[in-house]
Amino acid sequence: MSRGKEFFQGMTKTQLKEMIQGRIAEVNFGQEFESSIIADLIHQKHYHCAAQDLRPTRFRKLPRPGAVYDFQGYFPGHGWHGVSWTQCINPRDEMAWLDRALRDAAHPIISSYKAMHPLCERCKNSPTTEVDHVAPEFKVMVAQIIQTLSTSQIEEIFSRFDWLDKEPFSLPTGHSALQLLNDAHQTATLQALCKPCHVINGNERRRLTI
Repeated sequence: MSRGKEFFQGMTKTQLKEMIQGRIAEVNFGQEFESSIIADLIHQKHYHCAAQDLRPTRFRKLPRPGAVYDFQGYFPGHGWHGVSWTQCINPRDEMAWLDRALRDAAHPIISSYKAMHPLCERCKNSPTTEVDHVAPEFKVMVAQIIQTLSTSQIEEIFSRFDWLDKEPFSLPTGHSALQLLNDAHQTATLQALCKPCHVINGNERRRLTI
């Protein structure tokens, strides 16, 4: 007998994940398919779809560089929209959305730094492919910014959130969190790196915390 608490339609979370993964693996990229259990899961467990009574009627997976696939559902009256079935099983909280929005907002800063340092600052040989937040780590920077925001400032951010919008969730133009992000980067230590050196940096940081 499988261990775990029943989560949805007689299945544990693990059983449900395995069933859905198997169903999606059966179809080709771009191939539309139907699944009543995935549709029901999204309709009942997705934080937005459950609140707005939205139920997708069919699905498709699309290739995405750096990821297994993009998953989309077709919502009558709204068309195709990316939707995460995994977040229906393990929900993402509001702070995770804010974390993602801050990371996206930092892209211009990171891109500018990378452009100014075309060679890896560690090995001084390979072309730069990424930028490391040496101090503070980016996750620490984001946590510090979130901690400074008041409840009303956070509510302002999410008051404009429209899940059905095709554009990624972003911070309102001129929001104080964006200024805090810019200010934090004025004193942060960044390092332009090639991928192997970025891995080395990460490994060295992990060893320091053991």
